[in-house]
Amino acid sequence: MQTTDNNPSDRRFADKTTLAQRYGVSPRTISNWMSTGLLAFFKIKRVVRFDIPACDAALRQHGFTNHF
Repeated sequence: MQTTDNNPSDRRFADKTTLAQRYGVSPRTISNWMSTGLLAFFKIKRVVRFDIPACDAALRQHGFTNHF
């Protein structure tokens, strides 16, 4: 599968700022969701990335559907 960097909807992984913009919340809210276990993420050294489809599914399960 080929993706382009020009279209954010083609990306599978996102950083905290991009994810916050996607859901219309602050990066601090993303941090809170991380700490409560709502969002799955992976961290390599100091780099944190989120699997966008997995985050979408988790938020849908908790009734958060108004931003995506």
